[in-house]
Amino acid sequence: MNEFNLRPALNQANELQEKFGHDNHIVFEQLDNGIVLAKIDNAFATAIVSLYGGQVIQWQPKSQVLPVLWMSDLAQYLPGKAIRGGIPVCWPWFGAHPEETKLPSHGYARISECKITSVATDLSGATVLCMALSAPDDRLGLSGIPATLSIRITVGEFLSVELTTTSTASETITFTEALHTYFKVSDISRVQIFGLNACRYVDLIDNNSIKTQSDSISFSEETGRVYLSTDDDCLLVDPGLKRTIRVSKSGSQSTVVWNPWLDTATKMDDLGPTGWKTMVCIESANALQNTVTLEPGGHHTLVVNYSVMDEPPEHL
Repeated sequence: MNEFNLRPALNQANELQEKFGHDNHIVFEQLDNGIVLAKIDNAFATAIVSLYGGQVIQWQPKSQVLPVLWMSDLAQYLPGKAIRGGIPVCWPWFGAHPEETKLPSHGYARISECKITSVATDLSGATVLCMALSAPDDRLGLSGIPATLSIRITVGEFLSVELTTTSTASETITFTEALHTYFKVSDISRVQIFGLNACRYVDLIDNNSIKTQSDSISFSEETGRVYLSTDDDCLLVDPGLKRTIRVSKSGSQSTVVWNPWLDTATKMDDLGPTGWKTMVCIESANALQNTVTLEPGGHHTLVVNYSVMDEPPEHL
């Protein structure tokens, strides 16, 4: 993973350390451009969470030689720019805004600051970090939806990320969302994803045509698919790294699978011509027709749990 160019903690990191550093699992440090990172090290795993975007950018169980999450070597830590890797939070819309095409893709959560509301250690010894999304930066020309977003991250033997949306509107609202998770793999051409057999999906690469998955997913070209109306677990089987990653979820009815392949990746200044070979995205989402509707005062929680095993289940 990238080594961050950290300097001695600045004021914001110092304040957070004084308020939340009683839990010796967590240290706050600050990048030169002001982005604050929460660095977690407990008995089970290490992790790094960026308060910019409320985004997990590293998770590595101590049983693993390599991180589970992928981070681009070309990732840019700049205001108004999403961080390429880890688990970006796409909210309150997935993909392009349904009405205003000039608004940023995948919403404004991943380019907004989050405020820490609590840090705790649960009974198992895992570290629990809770955050609330700040209003979008006025300088970005964005306006928020009438809802709040809270993010709860549990770092332990398993990684859990929860997004809770609470309506503050006086009428019904709808939104879409995703945890745009990048996984580190040995070689994209050697991995398979199980758990989506017979699911209908929208093929984003083939003019949004509707197709049905047959068997497991493997990769030989650019892939962008939104699997619809599924809450099933996914298994990412990687023989090169000799591990299987399980993605379990609730409150999510869509699963997105993405790898840009060479041509598209080369056009992306924060991904480049080689990084795509060692990453794949499995995104737990509510996207396209799987929108979420909230009545006034209502709330919705999307929960994703990530775990790692050395061998795939025998039934695969």
